[in-house]
Amino acid sequence: MSQSDDSPRAQSPMRRVLGNFGFLVRGRGVAALMSLGATALMARALGPTEFGLVVMIQTYALLVRGFFNFQPFEAVVLHGVPAHDAGDTRTLRRLIKVCRRVDRHSSIAATALGLVVAPLAGPSLGMDRDHVILLTAYSLVLLTIGNGTANGILRLFNQFDALGRQMMIGPAIRFSGIVIVWWLEGPLPMFVAILAFAYATENLYLSWRGRHEYRQRIGCPPEGESVRDASLAEFSGLRHFLWISYWQSNLDLVYKNLSIMLAGYLLGPAEAGLLRLVREFSSVLSKPSALIRQVVFPDLTRSWNQGSNDFNQVAYRTALLGGGFGLLFVAASHFLGDQLLVTLVGQEFAAAAPVLTWLLLAATFDLTNAPLRAAVYAAGHAGKVLLVNVFTTVIYIALFVSLTLWMGLIGAGVAACVAAALPLLFMVALISQKQAQWGRLKD
Repeated sequence: MSQSDDSPRAQSPMRRVLGNFGFLVRGRGVAALMSLGATALMARALGPTEFGLVVMIQTYALLVRGFFNFQPFEAVVLHGVPAHDAGDTRTLRRLIKVCRRVDRHSSIAATALGLVVAPLAGPSLGMDRDHVILLTAYSLVLLTIGNGTANGILRLFNQFDALGRQMMIGPAIRFSGIVIVWWLEGPLPMFVAILAFAYATENLYLSWRGRHEYRQRIGCPPEGESVRDASLAEFSGLRHFLWISYWQSNLDLVYKNLSIMLAGYLLGPAEAGLLRLVREFSSVLSKPSALIRQVVFPDLTRSWNQGSNDFNQVAYRTALLGGGFGLLFVAASHFLGDQLLVTLVGQEFAAAAPVLTWLLLAATFDLTNAPLRAAVYAAGHAGKVLLVNVFTTVIYIALFVSLTLWMGLIGAGVAACVAAALPLLFMVALISQKQAQWGRLKD
């Protein structure tokens, strides 16, 4: 059971951050083990080429989703925390109505784009007619992605235990289903069907859980009050923030999904599968970085609004803890990465071991940067974060293409590492600049 709604003001911010992170890590830790097991088993069963095709089908849907991902959960937190702390449920209802509308339109648009583009994109990725049909059918899972507002509601009311449980649903279904398909020696379409069912189920659960929390904590409008006329315009800065979050999510998408599609286009499905495989292993660090950013954001927003010194403590201590933790995995991968890949997925995947080490180092930089990026958002510098990430993403794409063509798959790891190190330096500079300005205003 998570802390009560009143606990955010009763606990110290650092203790609350660690507690909420613990809820998510427990869920994500179990989920990561099941995802890793499912990925390794699927790779063994299908081999590099067919595994790569499944990876590209799954990545295609995630890429299309990203094109319409406005991340309304961050808007719910940023604009909802002041209203929640003031007990202003009317404003919360209207904010959530607006964000739900964004969710609904985004899921419909993403599904339409996925269905239309799949027959055109498939052949350029080395897919035959049957694989293109699978790619098109898999795009239907995009109808279930409208859960960003539900995610934000759970974060707003400190229900991180529910988010932790939600993180285990999809991996549990994937692992169980892939074990059954592997045991039955099922064909590639059966693996794709399992992945689609798991993804849709975890999305639908999150939507249901968010609505349940909304009904309990906020409830329907009283008689005479309507939220149907709620609009973006009545929330100062909301439209701007959603656009910034949208472009930021698309830049993050380049590293997570577009790189895999590029690897498939430049090197072939087998290499795309290898890159996806080592990304799955490196997610032991990359996924916690996203969790840290989401966990600390409400407290950093509250601390900044109150002018509390807890802002520095939460941001920098969490960054140092994350960086130190990540370096342990980098060292382990350097010495034991090839043995790990051979043991889990087979000798034909061992060549990806150096790429794994580079990606873990990149994930360590991301882990260190995660709370700093959330701090810059809370301090009102979201636009500058976007500019920084536009700059580093352009560098990443240029390095990815050039180094991959020159060095092969290891070039993808080097490019990711260089691009991940740059934002860390910029975030420290932005926080220092904003705090200096705030200090002068106080004086």
